[in-house]
Amino acid sequence: MMDEVSKPPSQSPTPSVSSDGNKKSEVGSAAAVKDNTPTRRAAVAQALESASFAAVVEAACSHRNLIPGLAESLETSSGVGVIPSRGGNAKNSSSGIEGDNVEMDVGHPILPSINAVSNTALRLINDFNLPPFVTMSTKDSAPQLKLEDPPLMTTDNDGGNTLNIRRRLVVKGAIRGYRMSRATHGVSNGCYYYEAIIGGGDNNNNNSGQKRPLHESSNQEEPSDLATKRQKTGHVRIGWSTHSGDLQAPVGYDASSYAIRDTGGSRIHKSRREDKWGGTEFGPGDVVGFAISLYSDNTAKSSTSVPSSLGLDSATIGGTNGVSNGMKADTPTGSHIRFFINGKQVGDKAFDNITPGTYYPAVSCYSDASVKLNFGPHFVYPPNKGMQPVSDLCSVPPRPEDVLDTVLTTSTSKKVDERVVSAFKDLVKKESAIRRDAYLRHAAMQKKEILKLRTDRGLSTHDLQDTVKAPIEQSVDECYASMHF
Repeated sequence: MMDEVSKPPSQSPTPSVSSDGNKKSEVGSAAAVKDNTPTRRAAVAQALESASFAAVVEAACSHRNLIPGLAESLETSSGVGVIPSRGGNAKNSSSGIEGDNVEMDVGHPILPSINAVSNTALRLINDFNLPPFVTMSTKDSAPQLKLEDPPLMTTDNDGGNTLNIRRRLVVKGAIRGYRMSRATHGVSNGCYYYEAIIGGGDNNNNNSGQKRPLHESSNQEEPSDLATKRQKTGHVRIGWSTHSGDLQAPVGYDASSYAIRDTGGSRIHKSRREDKWGGTEFGPGDVVGFAISLYSDNTAKSSTSVPSSLGLDSATIGGTNGVSNGMKADTPTGSHIRFFINGKQVGDKAFDNITPGTYYPAVSCYSDASVKLNFGPHFVYPPNKGMQPVSDLCSVPPRPEDVLDTVLTTSTSKKVDERVVSAFKDLVKKESAIRRDAYLRHAAMQKKEILKLRTDRGLSTHDLQDTVKAPIEQSVDECYASMHF
């Protein structure tokens, strides 16, 4: 082995000595001058901004589920990983000269503006099926159907629907012939439940959710009267469907969907109708419940626990509040579907041993029929313990500060421009506040809607009274409390 050669410790360059004995640091001075030129400083700053921009793009895209609008805005502003030109998000003056009397609309000139991110976030919620709650999907609905918002129920305390959030919980038929609409979230495992309030046939939905008088809801009507009534109100078929179900056909048309229909309460699958299985006819004003229990091979067949979203507990959904005493507790014996009308289970299991898959709440309307969907967490007729509301398929949006902590966990130890990071934090908090605000306002309106429906029917509301005025508005305000843009 070769002997290591010891080397003297490194020393600073020995300054040269002129003929008159004066010391000079020509090399060091030249380097110092070169490093301190305005051009060099600008290049270093630009490189730092570029690295910072790439870092925030990576962080946003890694958490697209939390901040989809910001992720899209950063990607499309100038391409992923490519820093926009300075002032690219600015509003130029009438002179048309870049940078001349520019009024900036951004926290940092290389990032999208607050308004741009806000608009993108709202666009994704309303137009691209990325709402922070379960609703009917525009992309997964036949274009002939109309998806509308329920009537706005608001008070001075909750600020109303100030963000103009589209809830799309009402499905209306537009032309003759059945078409299908599916929800944004589906079930692949577990026990879930939702309700459908059958509306009137005038497409104004004025009687939606109102209990029909006994003579209207009975089956003692003359056939001719019943036919006339159905002709005016149209028909509905409602149930569960996978993405493979044909949108240009009713629920139950093929092997991918299962349905119950209003006429006779018939159950339908693969276009095979069965009238005498124990179903009950329903119509305008009735509330129809839909329960699905899906079990995979490796899933223990035990009752599913109910998450405590928005204070919902087993006492609320378990039927112990005096609202419903007719819904049987879930006893898993295989994947199956059951139906309920006004809180009472009809028949036994409507469908048993159903094909594994991801099933979405699905509605088909014929002629001018209309249906209002209620995915929970509160119901007109709450099911017994063991069934989760379909609303639990969509996670509650975290608080802005929690989103910020999550997003920033992907940051590296590399040096970044703190001004860029600070502006990025504001954008993260802005969109996460918008999404949480939308969720909380939707939840507040949903609770008020259920309170009114129960009150109109003379049902107990004590489980709602304590929470109708819960600090939802305060939570919304807290979304913005720490923001400084």
